[in-house]
Amino acid sequence: MTFIVKKCMLMSITQKKPPFRSSFTLNESLIEEVYEFRDLGLLTNHHLSWNAHVDAITNKGNRILGLIRRTCLGSKDIETPKVLYCTLVRSQVEYGSVEWSPHTARNIDKLERKQRRGTKFILGKRNFTYDECLKCLNLLSLEKRRYLFDVTFLYNAFNGYLNVDVFPFLNFYSQDDARRFRHVDDYSLKTNFARTTTFKNTYNRIVEMWNSIPLDIRLSSSCAVFKSGMKNFLSEE
Repeated sequence: MTFIVKKCMLMSITQKKPPFRSSFTLNESLIEEVYEFRDLGLLTNHHLSWNAHVDAITNKGNRILGLIRRTCLGSKDIETPKVLYCTLVRSQVEYGSVEWSPHTARNIDKLERKQRRGTKFILGKRNFTYDECLKCLNLLSLEKRRYLFDVTFLYNAFNGYLNVDVFPFLNFYSQDDARRFRHVDDYSLKTNFARTTTFKNTYNRIVEMWNSIPLDIRLSSSCAVFKSGMKNFLSEE
């Protein structure tokens, strides 16, 4: 395999201040060191912070939403702008969310404001609250949809629908644990010790979500049944 030096970047992921510096060469050319790098559409930085990624996707979503508003100006139809919003805007701010799902209020609010603007535009100048807009359009909040994507990914990995071996990272409660602890069953996951905030809000985030799901949904016979049960569960919250 031939590597193109100009397309290769060096990024050290660390929390140290200052970080350890080193230089690498490829084909006798120095590899450029960067602090942010976009890979497969996700913008990652050397502190594993997703602020820059959230800023980038919300700015892109703003531009697309503005285009939709100009295109549908004066239209009284609700279904067309809803389809355009879900297809062109919401898909942008949800791409790869299992990887970067935010845990800070700053990023959660910034993303949710995008959908708040979109729903108000779709329904026109009606004096609805955000929750009323979502109910009228039969939509979930972006935060609940990220919840749905996270647990659906875990369900698919559990049941072999994805070629991802997650079991070395999972720690289930045993039947003895289920007898000793209240509100615990042998389909629940243990929360692992997290030394860093990054780990706490990745693996442990999904563990807490999974354990909060009713047992009958976790034992669904297929992904379609699981997603349907999850949507009903999230709609009722």
